[in-house]
Amino acid sequence: MTVRTLLRQGYDKLFLAEVDTPLLDALLLLAFALETTKERVLASLPDEVGPEVEGRFISLVDRRSAGTPVSYIRRIKEFWGLEFYVDERVLVPRPDTEALVEKTLDVVRADPRLLRLHDACAGSGCIGISLQRTVPRLEVSASDLSAEAGVVLRLNAEKLLGRRMDFFVSDLLEGVPGSFDVITANPPYLRDDEVESMRKISWPEPEIALRGGRDGTALAERLIRAAPQKLAANGWLLLEAAPQQINKLYALMDQAGFHSIDVVQDMAGRNRVIAGRLGPGLRGGLDG
Repeated sequence: MTVRTLLRQGYDKLFLAEVDTPLLDALLLLAFALETTKERVLASLPDEVGPEVEGRFISLVDRRSAGTPVSYIRRIKEFWGLEFYVDERVLVPRPDTEALVEKTLDVVRADPRLLRLHDACAGSGCIGISLQRTVPRLEVSASDLSAEAGVVLRLNAEKLLGRRMDFFVSDLLEGVPGSFDVITANPPYLRDDEVESMRKISWPEPEIALRGGRDGTALAERLIRAAPQKLAANGWLLLEAAPQQINKLYALMDQAGFHSIDVVQDMAGRNRVIAGRLGPGLRGGLDG
C-alpha cells in the first residue's frame, strides 16, 4: 500500500467520525507512525509502506476517531515554536493562549524592571516556559492545584529550559510564597454546563483544568481579588478568558484597583486576554 492510499484511508475514517481537521490529523498520525515529519510524508506519497506501519497507523486513527486528541496520542503539542510533552494529566495547549504570551512579552519588554513573574494554573507549563525561553532575564515560577500537572511541567522545564522551574502545588495563589511583578494565568473558564456536556462524551482532558463555575469566571474572579496581595507596586495581572467573559472581568479589575486595562484579541479576532496594572499603593489592600 502506498503512503497516499494510507493517508486517504485515514482521512476518510476521520471525516466519517466528524473530526474537525481530518486531513491534518491523518497527516500528523501517519508521520508519527512512520517516525518522520508531515512534510516528508507529503514528499513520499508514491512510496510503499509495510503492513507493520499500516497496522500502527490504523490503530492511531481508531484512537483519534474515538475522541483522543492527536496531542495525547503523539505526546507532543507545538506551542510558541516549542514542542511540549503533554498527556492526560494536563490540558492540551491551545493556539489562542499564545495571545497571552504575546501580551506578557509586550509588558515585560516595555519595563526592564519587571523581573519576577508567576504563572498560575500552569498545567503543562507552556506559558511560563515560553516566557522564560524568550526573555531569559525573567525569574519565572509556576503553580497549579494539580500535583500531577506539576510532574508534566517539570518534564517540560528540563527538556526546554535545561533546568528545573520553581513549582508550587497551590489553590491559585494561596500556597505561593513571595511577591511578583507580573502574574499570568489561563484559569479554567468553561461553564459547568459545558463541562457536563463534555463529560457525557468522555472528553479526555482533566476536568480540573476545564471547570470554571456557573458562568466560567469563578477562578478568574478569585485571581483578580487575590492578585493585589501578591503583586509588587505597579505590578501586572494578565488573564486568558472566554470572549463573552471579558466585559465582566474588565469591571472586576477596575473595581480591584487595576488601571491601564487592555483587552487583546486572539488570532480569530475574538477578545481573549485582559491585562491590567495595579494602581499605586494598592498592594495587599483588597480583601480576598
